[in-house]
Amino acid sequence: MDNHRPVGASIFRSLSVAAIALATSLAAPADTNSYATMLQNNAVRQANLTQQMINLGGAPLGSGGAGSGPAPCLPPFELQRGADGHVPPELQGDPRYQAYLRCREAHPERDVRTMPQGPAPVAPAAHLPITATDFVPVQPGHPFVDQAIAGMTALSPEQRAQLRNGAEEMFRRVATQYRGNNLAVSVTVAYSAAQLTLHGTDMNAQQTREFVFNVNDQLARHPRFASMTPLQKQTESERLIFQTFVIAVLRDLGTRDPHARQQASELARTVMKQFNGA
Repeated sequence: MDNHRPVGASIFRSLSVAAIALATSLAAPADTNSYATMLQNNAVRQANLTQQMINLGGAPLGSGGAGSGPAPCLPPFELQRGADGHVPPELQGDPRYQAYLRCREAHPERDVRTMPQGPAPVAPAAHLPITATDFVPVQPGHPFVDQAIAGMTALSPEQRAQLRNGAEEMFRRVATQYRGNNLAVSVTVAYSAAQLTLHGTDMNAQQTREFVFNVNDQLARHPRFASMTPLQKQTESERLIFQTFVIAVLRDLGTRDPHARQQASELARTVMKQFNGA
């Protein structure tokens, strides 16, 4: 991740490229209104499992939930592999890993590997490996997205195909810029998009990592998570990423349609409520 660019905005705006192409295919204002309403009323707003396992309590992005003390030096979760979350030698030349090493050397007291595991007056407890919320997809493709788009009967076949291609581009970018098939990352992407839409709030690279690891901890330590099937994890992850894409589509439609802009904000508020215990 680029340490000099706002991470949430960069991925969200890059994901919007496909949404812009889709939005420009809807020329008539009446079509735009109908499309925005249809997206807003779609099943992406259904009740979800992560809502029962996570409560960010309205914490601002990047707060990390640590209370006091400086942020720990965290390894880049995008590069971690295996059950122990190690970074293999062939990936240790990555600039993100090198930035982690510099942080560790400059601030050994903030090294996540040596931080105390129990309550501490200043330093937060060490995080679980990011692999704790990884999952292996059990169905090919993205069946939740396929089902959601198939239910959008107001769209023409061409528009449904464009929407499907845009959603696929989002999944590819999440996998390459963040980490694919990981529920904590899916939560972070959706939460970041909602915050950016509602408040213009963004995170830097370090804040993004801390946010992901805190979500990872909450999910992995909840008893309900252990009972989730791989299919439930896959479905939940797809739902969150597709929500993010829908917000992007509505935001871009909203550049010329106030109704779509309002719909984007309403869906963003719905996403926030899922994670803030509202």
